[in-house]
Amino acid sequence: MSTSKIIKILVTVLIVGGGIGYLVASSFGESMVYYKTVEELLGERVRFEGTPVRVNGLLVEGSIKQKPGTDQFRFKLSKNGKILEIAYSGILPDTMKPGRELVVQGVLVKGEDLLEASEILTKCPSKYEDVAKSKGGV
Repeated sequence: MSTSKIIKILVTVLIVGGGIGYLVASSFGESMVYYKTVEELLGERVRFEGTPVRVNGLLVEGSIKQKPGTDQFRFKLSKNGKILEIAYSGILPDTMKPGRELVVQGVLVKGEDLLEASEILTKCPSKYEDVAKSKGGV
């Protein structure tokens, strides 16, 4: 093989490899979301303002408020005495009950104890309680 063909092959491999590397790196960076408790998130508020984050906490009893005539909700999560307000537009999960552990994904509003949520997940302890009872726990 001639030197010019080898150079062309190397350049092609570098360009294709670089493009694939860039795509992988950029998609990984966009999909990365921090997971914090309410207490941890509020303790490092400035670091996480404007950044996608998942936050874990307990739904505060009586805190769910709906803006009349809309699907806009506000509620509070707590963990170790710290409270974070959540703003959410959409349908709330049926399993969202006071005292239930939730994981909420969204963006922390700058300068406020408020998370603008895009997703709500409820942790369902009932299926685990049955297993624990059958093993003599709980």
